[in-house]
Amino acid sequence: MNTSPTISCLVIDDEPVARKGIAGYVEQTSFLSLAGTCKSALEANDFLRQQPVDLLFLDIQMPDLTGTDFVRSLENPPAVIFTTAYREYAIDGFELNALDYLVKPISFQRFLKSANKALTHFELINKQESDAPVVKEQDHFFIKSDGRFIKIKLDDVLYFESEKDYVFIYTKQKRYLILISLKQLEKELPPENFLRVHRSFLVSLDKVELMENHKLVIQDKKIPVSRSLQETIYNRLIKGKLWRREL
Repeated sequence: MNTSPTISCLVIDDEPVARKGIAGYVEQTSFLSLAGTCKSALEANDFLRQQPVDLLFLDIQMPDLTGTDFVRSLENPPAVIFTTAYREYAIDGFELNALDYLVKPISFQRFLKSANKALTHFELINKQESDAPVVKEQDHFFIKSDGRFIKIKLDDVLYFESEKDYVFIYTKQKRYLILISLKQLEKELPPENFLRVHRSFLVSLDKVELMENHKLVIQDKKIPVSRSLQETIYNRLIKGKLWRREL
């Protein structure tokens, strides 16, 4: 991307010196913007209701409500970098998909390394959004690849397969690779034609040739089916369409 995103930050720490120090680091970093500071998780909760932010610098050990419990309480939490004086709490932080974990006292060098990690995270998100299918119409959509917009007909799509941060699009003619999440791609497609059948697969329903043993078959490709979705898939694919002899 040509320009880096400006990341809005909220600093949450019950210790005034630590709170002021991290806020100062944020203000020294060109791609970070200080939205505010809070001395408790409860105060931060009120703040976020009024003003959402991109990133929290969040102390773990605080009175009333710990930083980790605060993150668990949020329906859609921002990205988080945990701060604490206790290294042993790192595991709790990373279990919540924290971007990083800073142990006090925090040097500016270590802070900047963590901030750069956050920048990379948000740049990836921005790139995913820019590479998402665009100009979708009834019978086709476009993907962006190497600066070009490629038209893909919905009728040509066999299935989608996710691989980490990427998705492979399999069509009748060839395979394409785009930087996007399968969840985001699912929102762009007409639900009457496409169905998520597994955490890694989204299929074109009318291309399914066979369903057996918790798998779907599309052009010799065996696609796993999540057990929790088997009834939904059966209802979408087969119910009301099964021909059998009357007894």
